[in-house]
Amino acid sequence: MKARTLPLALPAVVWLLAFWAWPLLLVFSMAFREMDAVTFVVQGFTFDHFKEVLTDSFHLDSVFRSLRLAAFATVLAAVLGYPAALHISRTESQQARTAFTLVLMIPIMISLVVTAFAWILILGPNGFLNQLILALHLSSEPLKFLNSETGVLIVLVYSFGPYMVINVVTALDRIDPAVVRAAQVHGASRWEIFRRVTLPLSFPGLLSGGLIVFSLSAAAFVTPYVIGGNRVKVVPLQIYNAAVTTFDWPIAATLSVVLFVLAMVLATGVARLAERRFAGWLRTAA
Repeated sequence: MKARTLPLALPAVVWLLAFWAWPLLLVFSMAFREMDAVTFVVQGFTFDHFKEVLTDSFHLDSVFRSLRLAAFATVLAAVLGYPAALHISRTESQQARTAFTLVLMIPIMISLVVTAFAWILILGPNGFLNQLILALHLSSEPLKFLNSETGVLIVLVYSFGPYMVINVVTALDRIDPAVVRAAQVHGASRWEIFRRVTLPLSFPGLLSGGLIVFSLSAAAFVTPYVIGGNRVKVVPLQIYNAAVTTFDWPIAATLSVVLFVLAMVLATGVARLAERRFAGWLRTAA
């Protein structure tokens, strides 16, 4: 069977090797090379670019800001997305579920550029959000959402939050209704069923959705550039400026490698820690 199915996987493997693995290897190699700023000739081997990035406070601040925004976006996406996912999962009408899913997919189907510029109208000094805040007397003057981390965070959650909801809905749909009925028969309240059955069994969806949201938020370029006005310095913006403005490709590659490694290590570490921390909890629920 494996010999028969191997040719089916070959096109996908070749595609990934040619358009993902090979460019990634080129970026990694560029981070260790020297490049002439005039002739663009790449030569030599050095660790100086990593030393510069990891000792320069400007670069370090952008790295920590990217990871911090990604972490906050992940937490907010989980807090706001889980109730929505629970509602969709418990909706019996197929038409209603389809409508909810279509609404949920809007941020994914629309270009991030269009979304970001639309949010400028919402978050601006005279935008809808500030008008609502002023109408409710929550502030005496318009709040500054544009060119700030707060505005970037809001749009990140809006843009990538649907991935969290989709993963949680998938996990919730896989829960055997017999388990919930058994808990009800044994006299468990709604809160106990949620705490000891629904939430633990849907935890894999939260974990996978969190990893997706974190990765996409850490690598986001359009949202910080448009909403942050190039003032919220994150690593993708630094990479763009180094590659396009100053033509310092080795530094751009080094920043890419640092962000990639830190994001992967942090995401994997949190996932492993969460699995170990809640291993007993999940076994008890199962």
